[in-house]
Amino acid sequence: MTMHSGRAENIGIRIILFMGIGTFLFLMLMSFGLKRSIRPQEITRVKPGDSHSPFDPDRAWADLKHLVALGPRPSGSEAMVAQRKFILGELRRAGLKTRQQAFDAKTPRGTIAMSNIWGVVRGTRPGVIMLSNHYDTKYFPGFPFVGANDGASTTAWMLEMARTFGAQREGRSLWLVFFDGEEAQKNWSAEDSLYGSRHMVSQFQDSGELMSIEALINVDMIGDCYLSISKDDGAPKWLTEILWNTAARYGYDAHFGNFPAAIVDDHIPFRKAGIPTLELIDFSYGGSQIEHQKYWHTAEDTLDKVCPESLRAVGDVIYHAIQVIDGQLDTTGTIKHG
Repeated sequence: MTMHSGRAENIGIRIILFMGIGTFLFLMLMSFGLKRSIRPQEITRVKPGDSHSPFDPDRAWADLKHLVALGPRPSGSEAMVAQRKFILGELRRAGLKTRQQAFDAKTPRGTIAMSNIWGVVRGTRPGVIMLSNHYDTKYFPGFPFVGANDGASTTAWMLEMARTFGAQREGRSLWLVFFDGEEAQKNWSAEDSLYGSRHMVSQFQDSGELMSIEALINVDMIGDCYLSISKDDGAPKWLTEILWNTAARYGYDAHFGNFPAAIVDDHIPFRKAGIPTLELIDFSYGGSQIEHQKYWHTAEDTLDKVCPESLRAVGDVIYHAIQVIDGQLDTTGTIKHG
């Protein structure tokens, strides 16, 4: 009896072991096949070359290095205060008027002082087109998270976009908005995330200023050397076509993929308020999913994983796309927010 029971147990253990190994291999093969079908260009790095706009990748890179050198920059930290001062100074040096929106956020880590900041490129016509990013890094008490890609890349990119556009432009005003508190303070949820963008929408709905915003492009994690931006599944077709057609026109189509993705980011509160929005994000950090797991939200998100050529590519595309967006808004008329 005991002997037969032992054999049964051994057989059961072997079956469980084989099933586990089989499941692991199946998932690995599925992941490999999925990656190939989603991102055939995943091993492509952005090629060095001349900019197709006034965007200067070297200046953006210098800002990126400066930000990373500040160390972790979570909301409410001294490094965040130093970063905010640097951003406002650079925006003003570029000739932009600056605005701030300070608020106290109630979070799972207690009340944290946060501040949205933005620079205004003055336009010649009514209305606002917004470019946005988040400039906080996620709070990790266990290791130093400097967020070279997730936080610093778009912050540096936005500063160079301010210099690229300058103090004034023909067309609608352009707001370059740096949101505080995009990252969860503990675990991502509707309440523990997007503090800055949710606050801005709430405040602007009350003041009526939200009505002036006619389109928004939110940019996140675009410093990856292996740049591959997914299509925002919820973006208006006309806005997506403008961005993707512009990318193809300037030779960056290999880095603007056709795989749709639904990402919850700082554009979502504005989308819910009825504003046409589009998310530009490379949510596959590195050349593979294995690298993504190794780099994203880890101590490995460092300068050696990001490239100025990727910043330049997005800068070139946005610079030219903004002109087309302006024209499209002229054609469609004033956006009615729901």
